[in-house]
Amino acid sequence: MTTVCALNDAEMLLVTEESGSKIRYDRSNQLARQARKDKPLTSKQKKSVELLCAGLSPLCVADTVGISVDALKKWRKLPSFRVAVSEMMEVDTELHGVRLKALYGKALERVDALLDDKNPHIRLQAARLAFEAEQNIARVFEEQQMLQALEQRMEQLAEAAIHGPMPTEVHDAEIIGEEVESD
Repeated sequence: MTTVCALNDAEMLLVTEESGSKIRYDRSNQLARQARKDKPLTSKQKKSVELLCAGLSPLCVADTVGISVDALKKWRKLPSFRVAVSEMMEVDTELHGVRLKALYGKALERVDALLDDKNPHIRLQAARLAFEAEQNIARVFEEQQMLQALEQRMEQLAEAAIHGPMPTEVHDAEIIGEEVESD
């Protein structure tokens, strides 16, 4: 029997009980292979990718590019279109991350200066901003720890599937499919 566990949006873990093998299956690689088989994106499709990644609604993108919303829906199903959106979002995220890190120091200096302002309302607002920033940082750290714990638990469940029976009740993992192999 093969058990399929979802690790995240892009990866699955396949566990084969008989052989004890574990295979990480990366769905993003499969999409990239499919995209290479597609025709290159047209200029309208490339513009649509840019506009979607900029946050415009599908209706606005369709109007701007001069296509129907149905055509855009079809394009969004194309592997090459999906890969282009994904790649652009990664680049945008990286660039924004670098920019935010650079601005973070300036923002902290500004908040620090505002904490000494003559106006008590401004001092209070600056203190509130500082506390909210700290809470956000703590929340992100906690979420990262939870994700690491979930990934470790998924690995444990996969090991249990290889070396012993799976627990009858699983509360912290989702089995998204099972394939029973017959002799």
